[in-house]
Amino acid sequence: MRTLNDYFLMGGNMTAIQTANNASPVVVVPDAGRIKAILMNVHTVIGANTTFDIMINGVDSGIDATLPNGTADESGVELYIGDGLDVALGDAINIQSNGEQSAATTADLTYVIRR
Repeated sequence: MRTLNDYFLMGGNMTAIQTANNASPVVVVPDAGRIKAILMNVHTVIGANTTFDIMINGVDSGIDATLPNGTADESGVELYIGDGLDVALGDAINIQSNGEQSAATTADLTYVIRR
């Protein structure tokens, strides 16, 4: 069960997550908080750990989000992001692939932010 202080941002559909430097759609943060989770639904089996740079206002935050090896086709999974990352009202956030896996696929994203 989540706290009532969490809100969710739909991050859209990220194409070609296997391609290095490919970015997801940008979403704008409506209320300051901390990114507590990034949820992803992938559209094929993931054959290798895949990391994504978490971008804030077009700049790499220095924190990676990790999609684990063996994630099943059409299954949602929480990316590992450590303790999270603070965001401010109006920040533009997205993720950018580091291209570690070879299976061509797209993925749907949701960001969980705690106020």
